[in-house]
Amino acid sequence: MDGANSSSTGETAAGVATLRDVNNAFRLLVDTTTDYAIFLLDPQGHVRTWNAGAQRLKGYRADEIVGQHFSIFYPPDALERNWPAKELELAALEGRFEDEGWRVRKDGRWFWANVVITALRDEIGNLVGFGKVSRDLTERKRAEEQLRESEERFRLIIDSTVDYGIFMLDPEGRIESWNEGAQRIKGYTADEIIGRHFSIFYTPEALASGWPAHELKEAARVGRFEDEGLRVRKDGSRFWANVIIAALRGADGVLRGYSKVTRDISERKAHEDRIERLAGELRQRVADLDAANSELAQKNAENESFVYSVSHDLRSPLVNLQGFSQELMLTSSDLKTMLADAAVPPPIRDKGIALVDGELRESINFIGKAVAHLSNIIDGLLRLSRVGRVEYQFAPVDLTEVVTDIVRAMHSTVSRSGAQVTVHHLPVVLADRNAAGQVFANIIGNALKSLDAGRRGTVDISATEDDPPVFAIRDNGVGIPEEYRSKIFRVFQHVHTTRTRGEGMGLAIVWRIIERHGGRIWFESTAGEGTTFFFTLGGRVHAHSASS
Repeated sequence: MDGANSSSTGETAAGVATLRDVNNAFRLLVDTTTDYAIFLLDPQGHVRTWNAGAQRLKGYRADEIVGQHFSIFYPPDALERNWPAKELELAALEGRFEDEGWRVRKDGRWFWANVVITALRDEIGNLVGFGKVSRDLTERKRAEEQLRESEERFRLIIDSTVDYGIFMLDPEGRIESWNEGAQRIKGYTADEIIGRHFSIFYTPEALASGWPAHELKEAARVGRFEDEGLRVRKDGSRFWANVIIAALRGADGVLRGYSKVTRDISERKAHEDRIERLAGELRQRVADLDAANSELAQKNAENESFVYSVSHDLRSPLVNLQGFSQELMLTSSDLKTMLADAAVPPPIRDKGIALVDGELRESINFIGKAVAHLSNIIDGLLRLSRVGRVEYQFAPVDLTEVVTDIVRAMHSTVSRSGAQVTVHHLPVVLADRNAAGQVFANIIGNALKSLDAGRRGTVDISATEDDPPVFAIRDNGVGIPEEYRSKIFRVFQHVHTTRTRGEGMGLAIVWRIIERHGGRIWFESTAGEGTTFFFTLGGRVHAHSASS
């Protein structure tokens, strides 16, 4: 019997030792836990124990906090509404209470805490205190708050956007959200449209072809679908829309729904249609102009051919007139010799010689001058006709060299006029050398003819650095009278009727040559101050191009 008692006592002692070891291990676990504040409260809420996690989280050492009421951890607003006592009341009633809220550290800083309070009771159910576990969730709270604010900003952006209809669809295409832009574009309010299928916005033709379902299918397949087409408003009116549908999937890849962005592009579409219509009209006008230009080119070629033919045909009569006028000169000389014969009565001799030396000689001289003038006109017409018919040889032309040679050839004319002719550096251009020289020679010659005898004349020849370069031939002559300015490039036009005049062909030929080079010519003139002719020929040829 004594042996049995001794054995039983030994087992009890071993059990007590084991329980003590477990409690010690548990206490050690609690005391060394730093991520959680774990401590005991008495039934009134006074702190009974304190672990390392509580010190790290709250900032108090055990000797500072044990014995104080746990309400010290609560902010003023929680104390005003007696929230600490409420927590203990609910924990005692339900056995457990969990909450999240702001708590206060020793240094006064606030943190967001998850709190679990558990009622502790003895074997007969009497409340002996509370276990309290707190965890710092400030970072999570901050992240959640930032996310909430971000979502709120995003919602405000979406809701306040009026130029775009932005809304959500569920996986079947039913509308789940609605913004201000969608209401403005579609005409429906949120309470009218949420829950309805988005196919309500499509035309009967699109519905018949199954287009709404096709859009969702493609968006789900590739992630995004974009389209432009007609859509229907609440009032039945149609508008052109640009539509983007994006599939929304969760982290698991499951389709959660779609986002849909709609933009009214009716105005842009109208502009595009108008531009296309105007472009079509422009293409037609260009075609008409091409046809007209072709017709004009053909007529111009016919005119040049006619002028050439007529000028050629007039040569023979002119040669005959020149021959007959020379015959008349010889005949008048023979007649004068006959009249000088002594057999001729003096009255008849005197009268005959007067006629021969007077009216007859004057008439013959007039015929000669008229023939020469007509010959010059024919030469001018032939030159004009050749401008359109000659094949130009386009090559790099050093215009400084060409113009210097022209001025040198005009030396006697320049000397007689007493003018100063200045040739600045001129570029190398792609042109026909002879034709380009003819342009400069004509305009420089006209400039020398227009100089004012009352002051020393100047003729200045220059070019810009543009490509193609713009040439300028400037004189300080008498200028071009206003009444001649609109017609100086026409055939047979003379600017200075009181000065040395040609046949009125020069500037017409210049115009034609420049036209055939793809250039243009214009002028500025001030009466009494001078004239400047501007023109372009071919494009500038750079050094490496010229050498190659």
